[in-house]
Amino acid sequence: MRLFSVTTAVCVSLLAAACAVGCWYRAEQLRSESDWLLERSKAQATEFAQSFNDTLATQQLETFAKRRVVLERAHLWQRGQELGILFAVAAAACAWVLSLLRRLDGELEEASQELEAAKAAEPVSLGAAIRPSRP
Repeated sequence: MRLFSVTTAVCVSLLAAACAVGCWYRAEQLRSESDWLLERSKAQATEFAQSFNDTLATQQLETFAKRRVVLERAHLWQRGQELGILFAVAAAACAWVLSLLRRLDGELEEASQELEAAKAAEPVSLGAAIRPSRP
């Protein structure tokens, strides 16, 4: 039973680490998209500075709004990454503690068997078992 719990804790740790890596990958994609939107808005700002066209200013503001939404989503994925790392570390610590408990349980069982074997091999004195009654 304890081996199953250690294996489960290790599997949960690996699953949480894989989720953290997946969240990191998605957050990195969103950061890359936000960098592209930032460069696009800078180009729109340069065009607006040259032409003073109101539509370019509106486009730039829309691009900034899109970038903000993308960065908020990236931040959400980053939180998922942090939670994945936290769960992975906690599950790994649980697996370690469970393996220590399993090892301790095995050593205690071995020691109790040795004690029982020593008691069984020890001769019982009959004098100690039969006590004379005192009147």
